[in-house]
Amino acid sequence: MRRYSAILLAFWLCAGCASSPGNGPGAVAAAYAAAGRYDEAAREIEVAVRAHPRDVALRQQAALIQAEAGQLDHAVGHLEAAIELEPSDSASWVELGEIEKRRQNVADAYVAYRRAAELSPDDIRAVSGLALTADHLGFDDEARGAYARWAELERELEAQGTSQARPRHP
Repeated sequence: MRRYSAILLAFWLCAGCASSPGNGPGAVAAAYAAAGRYDEAAREIEVAVRAHPRDVALRQQAALIQAEAGQLDHAVGHLEAAIELEPSDSASWVELGEIEKRRQNVADAYVAYRRAAELSPDDIRAVSGLALTADHLGFDDEARGAYARWAELERELEAQGTSQARPRHP
């Protein structure tokens, strides 16, 4: 996960567009994160969030950085704030599911993935997360439906020639 996050943040820094974190309030934090300095990144992202508390993208960036710094409670707090600001943003729900899964809160991860899948039924991360957590919790009918949808999405990706990493079990 750290390698992916560092690559993503480095890309944002190098992209040079006005909407990228490289030019926004989280630029310093993104630079630290790209260098693998997550403690410094976590400190700087909190400064940026205090200055821009209603910025959903910044909250999502803060959650990613805090998670990489091992501060999962802080990450959840940022995602909950992002969801409060923009409840229909499935990306925040998916990330919340991922972090709750890391915290071994499978029931909370299930709730987040379920909401994400409702908002974005074509999002493979949301659907696969729902399938795995519903299965883990013994919600057999819902798990079967989600697994079927996941398989359908995989077939669609294969038909398009797109490869995507398969999510792991919780």
